Amino acid sequence: MKRRALLLAGVVCLASASAHTETLDESTRYFAVRGTTLAELDRDLNRRGPFVAETGLRHPGATEVKFDGHVTYKRVDAGCVVDQANVKLTLNMLLPRWAPPRGVAPETILIWQTLESDIERHEKRHAAIAKSWLKRMEMALRNLRPEPTCARMEALVNQVTQRYLAGHERAQVEFDTIEGREVNFRLRRALSRAVSDYRR
Repeated sequence: MKRRALLLAGVVCLASASAHTETLDESTRYFAVRGTTLAELDRDLNRRGPFVAETGLRHPGATEVKFDGHVTYKRVDAGCVVDQANVKLTLNMLLPRWAPPRGVAPETILIWQTLESDIERHEKRHAAIAKSWLKRMEMALRNLRPEPTCARMEALVNQVTQRYLAGHERAQVEFDTIEGREVNFRLRRALSRAVSDYRR
């Protein structure tokens, strides 16, 4: 039901020159959804939702993920080691927002709020997965042992980086697969809980 756009940029390696840092740039934008009935909201969501090139479809929400950064090296007695590993993660989340017009049925508002909350939860989980892999990648680069030459170290850094980027992508796809299987059950359960709270 919901997938994010995944834009992966490998860590750019620059041989030169001591620290290992991870940088996070996170933002959330909203797109307006209009309508007074669930059918109208559904149509507008499908018309205005973010287009994800991977699926060729529009989705209720999306999280664009981009890894970037640079690595520098230095010579030591044992050969060459990573001097600085600056890994950056950019997360751009796009979520729907609806301002109910006057006279909209309370049931419509309740169902929309349930759906909106689930969309946001889903996209935040995509962001959390990316953050987790950012830390894992930075740790892996930081703990690399010396190589005989900086060229060998650079090749190893590229290899490790690509392995972690691939692992991150697999984790995101696995999450979407599980969510897709459980979406109807999850929404029914959330809606039932919301209705119960509303009636109290």
